[in-house]
Amino acid sequence: MSLYDRDYMRQPSSRLPAWLARWTPLHWIIAANVLVFCLQHLGFGVWGTEYTHPLTGEKTTQVHGGVSVQALAEGRVWTAFTYMFVHDSVLHLLGNMLLIGFAGHRVLALLGGRAFMVVYFVAGLVGAGVQMAVYAFAKGELGVPIVGASACACGMLMALASMLPGERITTLLYFIIPVSSRLWTLAMVLMGLELMLGTSALIWDAANEMWGQNAYFAHLGGAFLGWYYVRLMGYGGYPMTYERLWRERQPTRRTQRHAVARVRRERAVPEMDAAAARKRQQQPGRSDLAIMDDVDSILDKISVHGISSLSEEERRLLDEASREISRRDRRP
Repeated sequence: MSLYDRDYMRQPSSRLPAWLARWTPLHWIIAANVLVFCLQHLGFGVWGTEYTHPLTGEKTTQVHGGVSVQALAEGRVWTAFTYMFVHDSVLHLLGNMLLIGFAGHRVLALLGGRAFMVVYFVAGLVGAGVQMAVYAFAKGELGVPIVGASACACGMLMALASMLPGERITTLLYFIIPVSSRLWTLAMVLMGLELMLGTSALIWDAANEMWGQNAYFAHLGGAFLGWYYVRLMGYGGYPMTYERLWRERQPTRRTQRHAVARVRRERAVPEMDAAAARKRQQQPGRSDLAIMDDVDSILDKISVHGISSLSEEERRLLDEASREISRRDRRP
């Protein structure tokens, strides 16, 4: 048998084309979003219905597949997943795909495909749940559908910022002014802006007309999931460095050195070894300390209620402690 006939030297066989076999979960997610958008908006009529706006007279597409409390109550539970692939406009789709491509590529490289899919779908579910809960409780809105992968994108961004908080990136303010900042700082600023806009839209109806009706609380819910999931995996704490590791190990190292030095001294001097053995015998063990605590509570009970208030178990314990103390006093 030649070398290349062995199983571990053979190339993995795949019925997919070579370029398709190299696709990662990130490629599939972006392709699915683009495909659904094309089916809805480019005249195919799938998951969408063309209609004329009654006020402006413009023809537009009313997309289906959005999630709402009403849709879930009617049994359309699949909308909790389909809404993550439905977008209103090209800008809506482009913005989400750019953010997912930027953050998701690194999350995929750092955590793997399985964790990438968990962050995408669970962030989407949590984001939709938070948005529906907030608006149902605050404004009684049950039928307004939520669409878009923004919650998934915010989950990716927050997961990446939690793993690489100190990485510096450059963004274009107003798409013109380059601004350099830490990734964690950028994520916090964006989430703070989402919270401010969402709160203002919740308490002030005119805010929706000023900067559009967006699912701000879905973005916050997805971001929280991305942060929380990464923390569960052990990321997101104070960065571990060699200096910090050495500093935290110093008390343990000092204790170990002192213990080793004490044992060496006891073994080097027989008299010290014998004295240390007697001292260890005289010191109460862990069980003795527990017994002494019980004896103290019994003595307190005697001082308050008298010895007649003791139970048979308390009397037995007091007698055993008395005999043990007498036995230690008779030792040489």
